[in-house]
Amino acid sequence: MYSAAATTSVASERSPIQLARSVARPNATITAAAPAAVVAAGRGRLMLGRLEDAGLLLLLTLAFPLVILIVGAPVALVVRLLIEIGRRW
Repeated sequence: MYSAAATTSVASERSPIQLARSVARPNATITAAAPAAVVAAGRGRLMLGRLEDAGLLLLLTLAFPLVILIVGAPVALVVRLLIEIGRRW
């Protein structure tokens, strides 16, 4: 039995599929090529990156008001409570 232990200290810009293919394995052969949908190169890779950035920007834009409400509502309630206590005192 072989134990597989992968250690990397520097992030690689190569795809995980290329890295997996470059690892030497005894008595192993690669019989199938990677699907085109998994390996994007050139323009496709740039377009995917831009789509991911746009999706992340949309998510952050929608999440920002939610964070304001989550943080602001308890603060507003505490302030209102203190004002009511001050009036009745």
